[in-house]
Amino acid sequence: MVKNGREKEIRHYAGASVIFLLVICILIFLSYNEIPSVNKDVVVSIIGMVVGSLSVVIMTVIGRNPEEVNTLTKKNTALETKVEHLIVQKDELEKMLITIQDNMIDKLTLLGANAFDTMFKKNKTCICGEENCKCKAK
Repeated sequence: MVKNGREKEIRHYAGASVIFLLVICILIFLSYNEIPSVNKDVVVSIIGMVVGSLSVVIMTVIGRNPEEVNTLTKKNTALETKVEHLIVQKDELEKMLITIQDNMIDKLTLLGANAFDTMFKKNKTCICGEENCKCKAK
């Protein structure tokens, strides 16, 4: 197995070139030599199959392996699913953070109001002159 990407590309281009030259050699051979009528159907069928499968062979040789494409498609789909799941989790965390902030603001407001009331009620005296009276201030 070739680990270097450059060596892999060179191998693919060399393989594609060899197959292309093979087809060219067959065409040149056929242009100078006549096919006997007895074997004509067999030769035409074989050449048709070679030329018909040439595109698949070249794609495989140059590195476009259908199995590799399927594997990458599955990985891509899995990653898209993970991204969607992470986006949902991020949105939930944002909602939780907003809720915590709202709760903290409410509690701090109540705490501040309570502290403010506590500080200023101690120094306040009633109209009647007593600090802890039960009469209503007017």
